[in-house]
Amino acid sequence: MNMPTPVRRSGWHRFLANVVLAGRNGKPRLAHQLAKSAALALVLSLIAVDEPAEVQTLLSYLNVAAYLPMAGEFASPTRLFLLWELPINVAFYAPLMLAYSFWQAAQANLLSPALGAIASQPRAPSPAEGIRLYPGPSQAFDSELAKAPCEQTEGPAWPARLVPFPVAPQTLSQMITKLPKEHWQSHPAAIAWKQLFPEHWEVVAIGMQTRKMRKRRPVYRLWGPRGETVIAKRLPKETAQAERIIYQEFLPLIPLRTIRFRGLLEEPAGEFCWLFLEDAASEPYSAQLHHHRALAGKWLGEVQLASLSFDFRGRLPSREAGYYLRSLRGSRTILVDHLSHNTAMLPDDAAVFRKVVAQFDLAETHWSGIEEICGAMPPTLVHGDFVAKNVRVRNGRGGPALLVFDWEYAGWGVPGTDLAQLEGHAHLVSPDLGIYHSVLQRAKTQLSLEEVQGVAACGSLLRLVDEMQWAICDLKFGPREFLLKPVETLRIYEPMLAEALEILKMVLA
Repeated sequence: MNMPTPVRRSGWHRFLANVVLAGRNGKPRLAHQLAKSAALALVLSLIAVDEPAEVQTLLSYLNVAAYLPMAGEFASPTRLFLLWELPINVAFYAPLMLAYSFWQAAQANLLSPALGAIASQPRAPSPAEGIRLYPGPSQAFDSELAKAPCEQTEGPAWPARLVPFPVAPQTLSQMITKLPKEHWQSHPAAIAWKQLFPEHWEVVAIGMQTRKMRKRRPVYRLWGPRGETVIAKRLPKETAQAERIIYQEFLPLIPLRTIRFRGLLEEPAGEFCWLFLEDAASEPYSAQLHHHRALAGKWLGEVQLASLSFDFRGRLPSREAGYYLRSLRGSRTILVDHLSHNTAMLPDDAAVFRKVVAQFDLAETHWSGIEEICGAMPPTLVHGDFVAKNVRVRNGRGGPALLVFDWEYAGWGVPGTDLAQLEGHAHLVSPDLGIYHSVLQRAKTQLSLEEVQGVAACGSLLRLVDEMQWAICDLKFGPREFLLKPVETLRIYEPMLAEALEILKMVLA
């Protein structure tokens, strides 16, 4: 920046006096802001934030250069970014993240994250206690799978918390030698696996696959001595049984490659179950790739066609239009309650809540039209959380195949949420509606592509109702910190909801 020396000097003195030394007008000093930014950066890494709402909420706090008043000297946003924000943030965060990477790698070498979780795990059933076993079909395993590692991506699929970088990548056998296998065999997931398959391979390593926020529903990857893997999920009994029905009874009927069910074990108390599934480690799904969206359209059409002749009614939760209306009304009630009684809310928070409440009111006025549009399609199996994190693409001899998992929110009813198409929502699968419609034509239905697009438009709205309800259910009274995540999530979804309503109006017109 080409400023005369007196100007540069006065700017620097003003910078020192106002921020570093004194901190005027009650604003925090620079040292305080830097410490807060460093702490937030570590929090991002520790909790493995991967939701766009959470990332966008925290990014505004992580721009260290924004705390320095000299940013006002730059008239051009481009020059501000290139000459001020970029170098300052790189200089501040690069050493911090490098140090954290080395620390995390050291933790990975000791496999301490998984060990630390062992003490807090729920008690596993003993052989003497009563349990119900649901082994998979055909003795649960194909013979070739029992003798060799499961097909998956090249190299070991690293557990979520065992990050090999920047240490040289290790083989699974090298990882296993860090700890005696007795440590892993006392883990509740390993004990449940041994209960189901006493003659099968022993667990020699375990990796946590879920974030810390899902302690009550953990997911693990279990390793065998020759690289065999299986996924273990601990779920409430009703949810686990619903997933078992889908994996064991329904998916094998579809003429597509699907994730194989391995077995289910009920805990003695009967409240939770252990569900074991094939490891779906494969290529991540991207809605930006047309051939991925084509795979999704074909898969969804085949699943829904097959479900029409399968007896799901009464065995899965309802996902009719009325379910989403009840969810909308419940969320609105919570928002109105906080608007009336939550004294920790700031005016900006209240403005977001009021916008969402107004849009919920508008959506309810169109509900009869939503029911009429969705009524064009018969009730079918609904995944309920058809997003990229629950989908993988596996390349095999027969070509690429879509692998879909995590059926915790599955139900029977309107298929709209699985068809949702929102440009601003990067996590949606957004299946190709043309290919989906062509698959449904095999059932000789009179359903037109325009009707499918109408259901998808309704589904975009219903999907946002679901996601907002998941965010709002975290709302509670207390310090403003309790509001931060729900408010910022709603702040991101609110314009998407407005867009979905505008699209719905055009469909209804």
